[in-house]
Amino acid sequence: MAAVRGEAPGSFWSCQPGIAIKGYVAIYGLTVVVNYIINAWLRAAPIGPDKLYWFDNVCWMLLSLWWCFVFAAVGNWPFSAWIKHGFTRGVVATLVCWILGYLSYGGIYWAGLNIDWCFPIIATLFALLVFFCYTGENWLWAGLAPGRQFLAILLTVVGLTWVVVYTGLRWMPPWWFPFAQIFLATGLGNYLFRRVKQPGKTIGIWATWFILIWIWLRISQALGIWDPKAAGPGIWAIGTYNDTWLLFFFVYCAFVWGILVPAHNWPFRYVRMPWGGILAGAFCTVLCIGITGLLLAMVGTVFVDVQEAFTYGYMGVAWSFFIPLFFGVGLEKPVLWAGQEVPGSWEEIE
Repeated sequence: MAAVRGEAPGSFWSCQPGIAIKGYVAIYGLTVVVNYIINAWLRAAPIGPDKLYWFDNVCWMLLSLWWCFVFAAVGNWPFSAWIKHGFTRGVVATLVCWILGYLSYGGIYWAGLNIDWCFPIIATLFALLVFFCYTGENWLWAGLAPGRQFLAILLTVVGLTWVVVYTGLRWMPPWWFPFAQIFLATGLGNYLFRRVKQPGKTIGIWATWFILIWIWLRISQALGIWDPKAAGPGIWAIGTYNDTWLLFFFVYCAFVWGILVPAHNWPFRYVRMPWGGILAGAFCTVLCIGITGLLLAMVGTVFVDVQEAFTYGYMGVAWSFFIPLFFGVGLEKPVLWAGQEVPGSWEEIE
């Protein structure tokens, strides 16, 4: 790999772990700076009629990230076709996603819907996109050109989201997202379901996530941070969270992909699957428990209230994907996991 401009070949900053450290500084530095700016902006000029700056922040960020996922699903088209310089391409793609995210979030209210519709719409958009494009590996439209794939994804995901949200299903709860990051960042999902054809592969992965969610909620109930008797939206009679649980969920989403990918899954990739992937997930879980405790301790001193902590906890989700997917940090070159024969593939392993 070529050395970074201004650095000698083979320098610390042009290889691991230097690349990972630079990735962490970019991801979590931008998290703090951008979140501070957006909080100030939305306090002065809220998007939604309820004037909840933290809710506007989270929803805007989430929809910006959703657009990032859409573009990444088709090889970052059209940016990859129009802009050759990698850093410039990353900046343009990121700005476009933030603009589209702002318009998409505002569009919910412009369509005459209220705040109760926001999370169901956003959560379902993400669930369907990941199902078809990431765990599903674009199996429905794999043979199409990027532009046609892009259009097919939008029509399918947005159309099915309308069906889910306007029926008794109401939404697809997003509690699967940390497990998705673990499975996709480490390749654990591809390992467990190697040589399984689509759509059986994506169905199997999602079924596994639902089992993990059930275990997680039972543990949360025992800890007193999840109320199983509370009413949930739609048919989902699974209860609901308190502020501590929600902050942990936000942090968990922000410190899996953003930690594992820039480091090329070091040191977990030296442990054979499935144990390497499981260890990576366990490490991220323990790390996020500690970070959640730290953020809670800062409420009332650094943060005005827990809602402000929510915004800092969740802003990291956006940048942990923008920096690798649009700027290539952590995705510079293929890396072999212990026991792997072809980078990124487990199909050859018994």
